[in-house]
Amino acid sequence: MRLGGILEEVKALAVEAGAFIATQRESFDLSKVESKHSHDYVSYVDKGCEELVVSRLKEILPEAGFITEEKTVKQEDGKEEYFWVVDPLDGTTNFIHDLAPYCVCIALRNREEILLGVVYEVSRKELYSAAKGMGAYLNDKPIHVSAINDVDQALVMVGYPYNADDWRAFCLNITGRLYGHCASIRSMGSAEAELCYVAAGKIDVYFESFIQPWDVAAGAIIVKEAGGKVSDYDGADAKWESGRQVLATNGLLHEAVLQEMQKAKP
Repeated sequence: MRLGGILEEVKALAVEAGAFIATQRESFDLSKVESKHSHDYVSYVDKGCEELVVSRLKEILPEAGFITEEKTVKQEDGKEEYFWVVDPLDGTTNFIHDLAPYCVCIALRNREEILLGVVYEVSRKELYSAAKGMGAYLNDKPIHVSAINDVDQALVMVGYPYNADDWRAFCLNITGRLYGHCASIRSMGSAEAELCYVAAGKIDVYFESFIQPWDVAAGAIIVKEAGGKVSDYDGADAKWESGRQVLATNGLLHEAVLQEMQKAKP
């Protein structure tokens, strides 16, 4: 498979989709926002962007299946060798409130692993990309995770799940353990953007629970190709690839954060 050529096509597509989102933001109609679950929203922009992305991806790799957030296309059924994982607008709540970041996210994977990922952060026009064995990039410049090796100096991003009743105790516990014992704690509302910020060395740790594969697929390979580490809260792959638990770090901090997570579990 010509990963390099496909990556370039996907990067161009992500920028095109980002331009569509930016244009829609200028005349956005808040009254058309729908609620998928409690505090979990979708807009006509999400759906329109997904239709645009899917139509182009079918041209790039016609034989591939799809896993997409808005289900505007038939979802993969286990028969395809390759499939795209697409979040057309990661950070919808941010977008609705005209608050950065929000992103177009596209990953390609096979049955074993993610092969490439592209994340375009619309507000700052930042294009993150990576393909297996080819390194990670921000606007075509190589990026690498940070060299921070002490949690006390780490900038930490925490994602707070929508199903608060199930995760409130853990989130309060882990925040309590880290607050005052790291550089600072932030929450920005876009899983893929926060993964990319780990990859670029802008932050050192990011974790979140109860999200979905399209929230992490593209950003995860970018973190890995930038020298970082991605796992679930037990240090394994079992749950992070499903999006149910995702911890991404610069690698140097991974074990220390995992230890804090084990202590924070109710």
